[in-house]
Amino acid sequence: MRRPALALALLALLAAGCAYLPEAEDGPPEEVWSDYQPPAPEEEPDTPAEPAYPAALSLPYDKNQTLDPVTCGEGIQDTAAALLYEPLFRLDGRFEPVPLLCENWSWDETGLVCTLEVREGVTFSDGSPLTARDVEETLLRAVESERYAYRLRSVAAVAANRAGQVVITLSAPNRALPALLDVPIVKRGTAGDRVPLGTGPYVLAGEGGAERLAAREDWWRGKTLPVRDIPLVHAKDRDTAMHLFSTRQVELLAADPTDDPSLASGQSQTTPQPTAIMQFIGFNAAEGRLFADPALRALFSRGVDRETLAFAQLAKLATAAQFPVSPLSPLYPKELEAAYSEEEVLSALRAAGQNTGEIRELTLLVAEGDGFRSASARFIAERLSLLDWRITVAELPWESYLAALEAGEFDLYFGEVRLTADWDLTDLVGTEGALNYGGYANETTDILLQLFAAAEDRADTARRLYSHLQSTAPLAPICFKEYSVLTHPGVVEGLSPAPAYVFQDMDKWTVRLSAADGTE
Repeated sequence: MRRPALALALLALLAAGCAYLPEAEDGPPEEVWSDYQPPAPEEEPDTPAEPAYPAALSLPYDKNQTLDPVTCGEGIQDTAAALLYEPLFRLDGRFEPVPLLCENWSWDETGLVCTLEVREGVTFSDGSPLTARDVEETLLRAVESERYAYRLRSVAAVAANRAGQVVITLSAPNRALPALLDVPIVKRGTAGDRVPLGTGPYVLAGEGGAERLAAREDWWRGKTLPVRDIPLVHAKDRDTAMHLFSTRQVELLAADPTDDPSLASGQSQTTPQPTAIMQFIGFNAAEGRLFADPALRALFSRGVDRETLAFAQLAKLATAAQFPVSPLSPLYPKELEAAYSEEEVLSALRAAGQNTGEIRELTLLVAEGDGFRSASARFIAERLSLLDWRITVAELPWESYLAALEAGEFDLYFGEVRLTADWDLTDLVGTEGALNYGGYANETTDILLQLFAAAEDRADTARRLYSHLQSTAPLAPICFKEYSVLTHPGVVEGLSPAPAYVFQDMDKWTVRLSAADGTE
């Protein structure tokens, strides 16, 4: 038969892209098309399956550790504790303090004494009222605690008075004190308990391996909560908590994504959470060093391509910043920002005599163990090895890194620091600052730092301080990190985490569960 031969010939021509098909009205040759079958219609794409909703909104916690918010520290315990306890003030999305358990506050004329009015009508989970004595005891414990001692280092005394107020006396003026008082308050006399009493929207219920957070019917704020019960799942450490999340035994997890970038995958829904963690380049400003010259420090800072660094190297897990204050803060002087231009930096370096052809070998120190920091350091070193500069990155174990900084054995270092929400930079750039490893000393800087802390209206003083730091460049801010709140797709909508508080506006959340949990 001729059919196989003709069919093979036609297929060969089609494959070659030059087959001739007769006009439609002539009809196909019988021997070729008698077995022809029209193509099946394309199948409609499958409708995406509904997400697998969990039975409950579970959280990790360590059943063997205290939930006392003053001593439990940040991390696994802190997430669950945030629903049991409330602070005097809570930071909003711009790092501004919003009064919560404090109703009002005032200062004396020296700026050293702040008097807090404790909010009336607030009760602990046992029904007892919040008092100034409860606040006094918690703050006194916080001043001595590992977690809060640094931010409260200027607190000289805390006392409840007969009027039911709390009087805080400082060793130096700081009108931004309320931004430091997001310290969760516990009931006086219960601090020694594994779970002290708090004023938060939930209370710990159950026992053994079946503990949960149960919504309070008598919560003083009276807001509707998205779920009545939140099961707690034991996690002995961060790695265990991550495993529990990946296996869907836990439905919400707050994490530093630079610890494990794989968490931000298609298996999770990621919501950024702002932090006050600043990454920066520090300079050795000691006499005789290249960066003793403030003009060269300022040029180096101008030469950092922060936007590319935050977007590419840090995978959008940080926000570029040219000043040592979060870009989210109303104090951030955006009008002072300088556009990045390598050409302008090269021109300025030539004018500063950095084009002699005599190579200056410089070392940029970075602590090993964090791939993101190391990648950022290498990015900066490569981009700023300009004209006479050749920058080599040296990754050191933490102890060796710290020893090199303390000994002044560096040209540059990649640093990371958690700033306090009053944006005090005294330890970083003050003449006697504990973290001023580069030996920067400037009398005007010291004066402006004091004025900034004492100012009632901080905006103008902040601008003067940041403008001065831009020109003297004791350090080069790079970015502010973001944490991530991880949930599984479709389970929680409306997340808007504030600094240090995952559950901001929780009453506005929509939580989808596979079965009703009793929430109305």
